[in-house]
Amino acid sequence: MKVNRTRHGHPQHGIAGACLALALAVLALCMPAGTALAQSAGMANLLKRYPSAQASDPGNSQREARARAERHRAEQREAERRRGEERGGSRLSPDERRRLRKNLYDFGRDIYQGG
Repeated sequence: MKVNRTRHGHPQHGIAGACLALALAVLALCMPAGTALAQSAGMANLLKRYPSAQASDPGNSQREARARAERHRAEQREAERRRGEERGGSRLSPDERRRLRKNLYDFGRDIYQGG
């Protein structure tokens, strides 16, 4: 019969794992911040230690704001154009809707009542 040497609640490997996790945490804290590598251009900009030359230009923010506003207006115009195409420009008058509703009602009555 095989005997299990570990008791419930007393893992033998848990101490080694805890020591390893503690060592990795200390190593991560000791690593200088300058050695961090950015995974994208935006993060690289955030990790820079010196301010951006573009951000210091006061006219640049106004140009960016105008460009954002123009893009927004262009997107709104495009959305309006798409909405107009979806409708097809064939809106029915109230009389046409009433006549269509009546025709559909009559058609359904003929189908279900047999004429």
